[in-house]
Amino acid sequence: LLVYHDMQYAQEGHDPQVTASQDGELRHQIRRLSHHASIVMYDGCNECTVYMGAPTEIYAKFVMTVVVEEDISRVVWPSSPGKGWATGVHRLSSLPNGNPLTTPDTKATIEQHGPYQHGAGFPAKNGDTPMLLFPANIPLNLTAGTIGPAQQNVFVSEFGSVSMSSFESMAPTLAAKHWGLHAGQPWDTCEGVSSGERTCTGDNVMAQRNYPCDNVIVVYFGSALAGLNGTGEVAFKRQLYQCLISSALVVKQAIETRRAQNVFGLIVWQFGEIWPTGGWGSVEYGNPNFPGQVLGGRWKPLQYWYKSSLYADAFASCGAGGQCFLRNDAPAPFQGSLTLQLTDFASSAVQVLEQKNISLPAGAGAAEWFSSAKVGQHDGTKGILEAVVRDQRGGVVSWNVVPFVTPEKMELEENSLTVNPVVLADGTPAANLTCTKVAMFVTLTTLAHGRFEDNAFVLHPPGRVVQFVPVKPGMYKGQEELYREFATSLRVEDVMTYRPGQPVVRMV
Repeated sequence: LLVYHDMQYAQEGHDPQVTASQDGELRHQIRRLSHHASIVMYDGCNECTVYMGAPTEIYAKFVMTVVVEEDISRVVWPSSPGKGWATGVHRLSSLPNGNPLTTPDTKATIEQHGPYQHGAGFPAKNGDTPMLLFPANIPLNLTAGTIGPAQQNVFVSEFGSVSMSSFESMAPTLAAKHWGLHAGQPWDTCEGVSSGERTCTGDNVMAQRNYPCDNVIVVYFGSALAGLNGTGEVAFKRQLYQCLISSALVVKQAIETRRAQNVFGLIVWQFGEIWPTGGWGSVEYGNPNFPGQVLGGRWKPLQYWYKSSLYADAFASCGAGGQCFLRNDAPAPFQGSLTLQLTDFASSAVQVLEQKNISLPAGAGAAEWFSSAKVGQHDGTKGILEAVVRDQRGGVVSWNVVPFVTPEKMELEENSLTVNPVVLADGTPAANLTCTKVAMFVTLTTLAHGRFEDNAFVLHPPGRVVQFVPVKPGMYKGQEELYREFATSLRVEDVMTYRPGQPVVRMV
């Protein structure tokens, strides 16, 4: 874990003043934090770019000057985002060199925030009331180019998408009559700017849950607005599942687009939710003292995708026209193989479109571009593409699901998807999944404390066993208690679960 640590300042009224009190507070905090090895970099403020000769020069002349007086062992940075230093640091490392800190007079961009996909389509404390739609970015629009640290590059230190949490997290915080994205109540009237906190008049309880998710769902699952107005257990589960998958797709497509460019650093806003709401986290609220919450936070689909592909050092993806790329961001050379396979929705047959050896030099940004006519010609409504990178020993390094259409347009077959709780030989709980047809974005959920080894994946017939990874140290007196909670609360969803004519109870 590496920490990029802001000082206690930000834009819009949270700027510093040169006072003895603030000087003392800065020194106290730097000393207090000094033993935390995970802190690798300090910066002066959030979203207040530092310009010499302007009011924000106080961050260089006062704030960060005090910081380096207390700690010369860590990288320092003017602000987030920032333009770097003109003087005061070693150019290679950005460690302090004892000279005055000043920023350059340049308009060049080396660090960015955004874009942020805000929620819209329902009046709430944050976001927009009008239904503001946006491009799905499926398939990716990739342009081959030279990638490497010698090229002009950018560090993206904030971006993200609004997302709700699971039914297990959200439902216990609401009366059952309000189980729905619109709460089954008249809409509030909310006034104010979408980028800030708005004032809402009315009694709608979901208006208080920060951002809506309506527009995100509509972009990826279609404009079934009556479904967004629905209430009840099934309706709320459908809405939350579609919100979670849609939000994950927003961030997934943004990361893959940027990994195809000279971007050397991608930090998503944010990691953990601070309560069950329409927020920015990839991990749910993690206080187990509240019903439905698991210790440390239940992983959302996006967090699983970080692990399986998006933040893997060796990674591959493809876009429109069959333009594909491989990238190695590890500090060591990578040798292995890439398989591009297409699974047909109707027959469940798996066809290997491309198989190639990989030999990439040490990263960051070691990349190879190639075109595949077969990838470019395939119909994304009829099947799903997967890009699998393996090392020389055959171990999977990244497994990337590459949609060419949104879930709404996938011509999936009627399916019999079931899940059974089982116990593995070592006593660990697991989910035994079976299916008769290909199932898309299969998502497992439980009230047990822990996470699954994989989630929000493509399930090929006849199915697979997915191990559950309990939190350690455990929350249970023994394996029997753990298994009981796991087994009694285990459930599964996929894209077809909530389409008309499909059964919605898949627990056996």
